Amino acid sequence: MKGGGSSTASNAFPAAHGPGRSPAVARGPVPVLGGDMQAQGHAQWLVDVLDLGANVQAAADMARFRHFQVSNVLSLETPLYDLVGPQLAAMGHTVKSVNGEDMGGVQSIMYVAEPGSEAHADGYYRAGSDFRKDGEAVGW
Repeated sequence: MKGGGSSTASNAFPAAHGPGRSPAVARGPVPVLGGDMQAQGHAQWLVDVLDLGANVQAAADMARFRHFQVSNVLSLETPLYDLVGPQLAAMGHTVKSVNGEDMGGVQSIMYVAEPGSEAHADGYYRAGSDFRKDGEAVGW
């Protein structure tokens, strides 16, 4: 535990989202952990779920990228690198293909209420666990 007004970059539930842009009323943590990858992972996970319509397991499985600001290097997981890496390099970006080891990890549980029901009534849970890390996510 850090003291003296500092905070850690890894928390049990570092962010959360509520109802709004998702197709059904959905609430849950946005739990991508991994130091400076945490904020980048949050944004990618939310785009995967809210914009691309992925369920929480599919969002956990999707290839990620990581930008290192000081060195200005963009690391792409191999499937993503194979898709867009050479084109980005041809445009002058410094891009490298990496495995998922440095891309953080996610275990997520999301509650989804049935349309028209009150919050926390007549709903179900969705769970997803990252293949890159050891762990599981279970909701009931």
